[in-house]
Amino acid sequence: MRIVTAFNKKVCVGVFAILFTSSIGYMLGSLHSVEILEEKAKLTDKLNQAELELFEAERQLVHCDSELGHKMNAILSENSYKTIHVITPTYTRKTQLAELTLLAQALAHIPYLQWIVLEISKTDLVVDFLERTNLQYKHLDSGGKVKSGNFCNALRNIALDYLTENSANSSGVILFANLDRTYSSELFEKVRDIETVGVWPTVFAKEQFTCDPLKFNLKTPKYPINLGSVGFNSTALLKTSRRFDVNVSDTQGISSLVEGLVSSNNDIKVISCDGQYVWYTPIF
Repeated sequence: MRIVTAFNKKVCVGVFAILFTSSIGYMLGSLHSVEILEEKAKLTDKLNQAELELFEAERQLVHCDSELGHKMNAILSENSYKTIHVITPTYTRKTQLAELTLLAQALAHIPYLQWIVLEISKTDLVVDFLERTNLQYKHLDSGGKVKSGNFCNALRNIALDYLTENSANSSGVILFANLDRTYSSELFEKVRDIETVGVWPTVFAKEQFTCDPLKFNLKTPKYPINLGSVGFNSTALLKTSRRFDVNVSDTQGISSLVEGLVSSNNDIKVISCDGQYVWYTPIF
């Protein structure tokens, strides 16, 4: 009996030890689970805070984008969306279609551009050519008014009269583009911010200038600027009511227009001093 009793005691002690160990393990496991839950709760709080901060940052970014968009639209509406009016007199000759094609290709992808093409009397060649282009154009003739003098200057005056009647109050730029010049499409985006008068070189032309300060190489007329080298703010030019003298050269006519807008060379904006955007290229 003693042997059995001793054995039972040993069994009881062993069982107690197992139960005690299990209890301790369970308690430790429970404590560990609590720690994990607490850590998880802390991480969840941090994640929620980060999400709130991210949401606020995104809100501010949207606000900044909106303000930037408004400012960009204002800039674009003031400059980039100004209409460029390109005035081109033309007359029948062997190279007419080739020259019209070259200029039309330079104008083809310029947004907000109107091409005003003028003839003494409208011809089928020019009518058919303009209808095949994708350009916004206006085809005008002299209406029998041009009979002598510098026909091109007289036709340019008809274009200026047309713009005065139809676009005097809209901001834009006026260029006089003859068909004996070759134009780079780069030029037309550079001239939109002309406020009064802007100039750039015409390669191979006799009328040239240097910069800093602006100085012309010819002594006469007062502003000896090549026809292909100058652009005018349309509102400013049309308000002067100045027109080309039909009894003088193209350059003299341009000088007279410039005189009505500026008091000295300092008032003329140099778009480019040595950039190659226009070439004087008479074929015949």
